Amino acid sequence: MPYQTPGTPVVGDETVTKVTAPTAAIPTPEVGNEPPAVGEAIRVIQKHIDKEARNRWIEHLDVRDLCPRQKADLVNELARLF
Repeated sequence: MPYQTPGTPVVGDETVTKVTAPTAAIPTPEVGNEPPAVGEAIRVIQKHIDKEARNRWIEHLDVRDLCPRQKADLVNELARLF
């Protein structure tokens, strides 16, 4: 059977079978209804980010902007939560 790209018409006696896989919706928690551990982890991460943003005198900072030592401190504090 020749290779067919999506959106191209079938020509001649080629047959195309449509394959569909059943999908199930993955339940997601409502915003604001996270478990206490998730809320605490978010608080710890935000605390580290805010502290470093103040130290650098900038308004916004992402986790990826932290230096390796600061990331290690963050991971250690998160590990103590669990």
